[in-house]
Amino acid sequence: MNEVPKKSRRGRPKTLKKADVTDVAMHAYWENGPAEVSLNAICQQAGVSKPSVYREFGNDDGLTHAALSSYADKVLGKMLTITQSEDSFARKLNQLVHLSAEDVLHEHGCLFVKMRTAKAQMGPKTQELIGAIESMSLDAFSKVLSEARAAGSGSGGISVELGARYLQAQIGLALDQRARGEDPKETLALALSVFNTADT
Repeated sequence: MNEVPKKSRRGRPKTLKKADVTDVAMHAYWENGPAEVSLNAICQQAGVSKPSVYREFGNDDGLTHAALSSYADKVLGKMLTITQSEDSFARKLNQLVHLSAEDVLHEHGCLFVKMRTAKAQMGPKTQELIGAIESMSLDAFSKVLSEARAAGSGSGGISVELGARYLQAQIGLALDQRARGEDPKETLALALSVFNTADT
C-alpha cells in the first residue's frame, strides 16, 4: 500500500523562540546601547528573520519592551531584594554600592539607564515601562529612607523624596561610569556619604 504524500506547508517553518530572541536583544541593547543596535543585527545574531520577529513582537517597540522587561526581572530584581531586606540602612547602601560599582553583572552598565537616556527614541510601550521602572525604584528607595528615618539613622537631614531621587541619580551615574569602563566606587561612596551612615 502506497503512502499518501504529505502536503508541504506554505512559507518557512516557525523556528523563532521568543525567549531566545528576547535574551539576544536584551544583551545587545545592554552592551552596545539601544540606539546603536539595529533590528537586522539582532535578527542576524539570533539567526531569525525580520518577519518572524515582527510576528512575535509586533514591531521594534515590542522587542525593546520585551528586552527591558526581561532585564527588569533578571537584574533589577537584585536591587529590590537589597532594598527589601532586613539589613541596616548602612548595609543596604554598601550592598547597592557593590551591585552598582563592582558586581560583574553591571560590567556594561545598566540597560534601564541606557534606555532611559534614549527614552525619546523608544516606542510608547517601552517609554511606559521605563516610567514604571523609574517609579518602582523611587518607591523602593523612599521606603528604605523612611525606614532609616524611623530607626533614627541615615537621614542626613535630607527629605525622603529628595533622598530617593538623589540615591537613584547617583546609582544611575555609577552605572553609566561602568558602561564607559570607569571605576565609580570612590565617587559613589563619596556621593552617598551625605546620608551620614554610622551603623553597619
